[in-house]
Amino acid sequence: MNNIQVGSLVLNGQLILYLAFGAAGWLMLRYRLRNMAERHVILSVMSNASWMWIVVWKLSFLLLHPVEVMQRPAVLLYFDGGGRGAWIASSVAVFYIWKKAAKMKGLLPSWLDMATLFLCSGWFAYQMLSAVIGVEPVWFHAAIAGLTAGFLFLQLAFSSKSNLLKWPAYAVWLSIGHVILWFCVPNREILFLSFNKQQLYFLIIATALTAWNWLNEARSGGGFRE
Repeated sequence: MNNIQVGSLVLNGQLILYLAFGAAGWLMLRYRLRNMAERHVILSVMSNASWMWIVVWKLSFLLLHPVEVMQRPAVLLYFDGGGRGAWIASSVAVFYIWKKAAKMKGLLPSWLDMATLFLCSGWFAYQMLSAVIGVEPVWFHAAIAGLTAGFLFLQLAFSSKSNLLKWPAYAVWLSIGHVILWFCVPNREILFLSFNKQQLYFLIIATALTAWNWLNEARSGGGFRE
């Protein structure tokens, strides 16, 4: 994403979107956890993971372009790791959350539920802000924001502390909705068959969540949970 001009101040547009992502996720968790004993622990871990993601994403430019950084260290102030850096940062953040969750095994279902809520709240803010500041295609970002808002409503309205693993069924439909909306973007870059890279990611997510939900239901002798 290009920089955002605010008067004489030039802001890194992508960094602003990622900061909005983290802030929205944190605020939603703060609301969701208002009556839960583990509120402070989960908020602290998710907040640390969010900041860790931003730092690793920015500094990953050093890992990906070491020669350029050695020649001009100031480039770290203006550049980031891009898509590859985002994958590196995500891997570090997921590992950090997994290590923290492993120390509190009794809270694992809560961690799964809260991580999903954090990510989807952040994704909603990211897409909505993209539409507001005019990232093309605006209608697409607005539609993704609306789809994600629907998921958040279902998650908040019908999930409970006694049924925290109900979110995978909703997340499957959220992923499928993303795939369908991408078909409406005419200039998308096709990677495989008629799917672009983003569609393949969401298809993988939908497949993995469906398999994971079936495995959990098989253990309890039930069918696919709606």
